[in-house]
Amino acid sequence: MQPLSGEARLGTTGPLKTATLLLRGVQGGSSQTCTDAALSLREDYLNLLRATTRYSLNGDTLILNAGKGRLTFRATTGGRMNTTLNGAWTVTRLNAAGRDLPISGLLNVSFDGPKVTLGGSVGCNALRGTGSLLGNPARVTFGPVSSTRMACPPTQAPAETALNSLLRAPLTVTQAGTTLTLSGAAGTLTLTRGPQPTATPAPTPATPDPAATYTLTRVNGAPAPVTARPVSLTFRDGRVGGVDGCNNVGAPYALRGTVSGGTVLSLTGPAFTTRVACPETGVNLIGLLDRTPTLTVQGAAGRGQTLTLTVPATAAAPAERWEFQAR
Repeated sequence: MQPLSGEARLGTTGPLKTATLLLRGVQGGSSQTCTDAALSLREDYLNLLRATTRYSLNGDTLILNAGKGRLTFRATTGGRMNTTLNGAWTVTRLNAAGRDLPISGLLNVSFDGPKVTLGGSVGCNALRGTGSLLGNPARVTFGPVSSTRMACPPTQAPAETALNSLLRAPLTVTQAGTTLTLSGAAGTLTLTRGPQPTATPAPTPATPDPAATYTLTRVNGAPAPVTARPVSLTFRDGRVGGVDGCNNVGAPYALRGTVSGGTVLSLTGPAFTTRVACPETGVNLIGLLDRTPTLTVQGAAGRGQTLTLTVPATAAAPAERWEFQAR
């Protein structure tokens, strides 16, 4: 029987601050190979989870209360959670059926203790999902992954199909330094460690050079993806513009305040993009700018100057760090 998946919301209510728990979207995965007895037990278990309204935690014992029924869990002691995985990882390679598939988007997997989040793309559609890190040796199990529904070009569709197939089953976790591998029967994902905030000194706040065109060189510590046109940015006459790897983009902007040694870039009006049909979809540049990134500039004006846009992780999207160089 496949692992369960769902979402949970914790809270408190009443003068005694009773601990509340609301479980949503609880699903039992595939049950094609279950016996009749196992199916009956599965349904009882799922019904109790869906009816859960309160919980209590005492030491290593967790009790979920669901009306007249309750479920009791005890924490396992088979080993400590692997916290060395915590943080963002960027997918650099997707292998299915012994063949590497081209990745035209940016896909991040983030770990926070047992919680795992996935966001980004490997083709033309945006993907988002959550999962759990469990077991010893560790395995990652993802719940349903949501996706936009654009028709991808023939060169991108195989990567999306392979990834969706890979994420349907538990994945074995193997870590070697800054390289992480998630392996399953349908293939392998190879990831590299995302940028660490303490790894580089805080740059001095500065404004972009209006005469420069900044070209994307790295995303989350990995080389910039190969696109039909180089991803670039310009900052002229109160507008930020450029190329998202396929189409021209632009919007009015302003720099406001100072955060972590940089200034906050805010779009002050509607963004535009051309609608050219390209053989390969570019990166979501406007999406990054919409997240009010922190902008930092290092080096003297002119060729070689570095511009960096960073955004922290949120509940809806992972942290990102995009590095550009003046050409």
